[in-house]
Amino acid sequence: MTDIIKTSLELLFISIIASTIFAPIMINILYKFNQVSGIKKSKIGAADDDNSLFMRIMKSTATNGTPNMGGILIWIIVPLITLLFVPMTETIKVFLFGFLLFGLWGFIDVVVFTNGFKNNEKMKAFQETFEWRLGKLLFSIFLNIIVMFLLYRTGEMASLSFWNIITINITPIMLIILGIVGQFAIYAAELTDGADGLMIGIFSIINVALIVLLLIQGQFLFIPILAIILGAQIIDLYFNIPPARFWNGGPGAMPLGFTMFFIAIVTDNILPYLFMSSITWVIMASSAIQILSMKFFKKRVFKIAPLHHHLQANGWPQYKVVMRFWLITLLGCVVGLYFGVI
Repeated sequence: MTDIIKTSLELLFISIIASTIFAPIMINILYKFNQVSGIKKSKIGAADDDNSLFMRIMKSTATNGTPNMGGILIWIIVPLITLLFVPMTETIKVFLFGFLLFGLWGFIDVVVFTNGFKNNEKMKAFQETFEWRLGKLLFSIFLNIIVMFLLYRTGEMASLSFWNIITINITPIMLIILGIVGQFAIYAAELTDGADGLMIGIFSIINVALIVLLLIQGQFLFIPILAIILGAQIIDLYFNIPPARFWNGGPGAMPLGFTMFFIAIVTDNILPYLFMSSITWVIMASSAIQILSMKFFKKRVFKIAPLHHHLQANGWPQYKVVMRFWLITLLGCVVGLYFGVI
């Protein structure tokens, strides 16, 4: 254990140094190529629709024009250092493939669909429709099923175990289920990236808790990679402190969501993971409820979704939402650690 801790700390410091160098360069490039948020400004007293309420919450004069692809920091730094310093196994190769794949999908989503059409009102309206969201979700599920199939072929995931009491053999149907659940985990991470410091703070806490759990369990394979991710997260969080110098967007949130779910299933820590990441699932559920309610009942359940924006719309300052969600995550991690070691 001493050796793995020493190696992981070394990789943590390497990641911090590399991220510190890369982040300012990345921010300048994003500004240069106009990869920034294009929130449409509207008056506070405008019609009470989603746009005007969102603008009221986000205070567009401060946030409009913020780079929204800062997650490139994590997407590039983590695989690069992993390839240079971490011994490759078949499982880690599949992990890196999935990490890069979902980072790329997040990159395309932001560059093409968000920034590429930020001045096209017709396309922006279409992207808010139920059909568009469903299509993106189904495509992402397909990508995740591919990754689950590749993981299955390594022989490292013949079954899933819960406390060594319940064992579920992996079948083609189970691979599809894992692909669906895994994509919801990724989607939950992406939706959490909606307030300065929220997503990266939550996933930093989960990361530390997962490292502690794996150390206790004696499962060392992914600890060096988690240390590398943590180093990038620390620098990411530094630039995400309000007012954020960048938003992570898909290139950062999607690989992080993928990482935690992937490691959870490989190490048979699904239940601890669900407790650790519980607040992200609540955030995702709030958005899903809002979308389905508007689609089928034409009624809002929340003033605006996801949940953190609803709370802001009810008068909670952004910092209060962020810090309380961090505390909920910390509590979830304590519960997850308990169920992971009993």
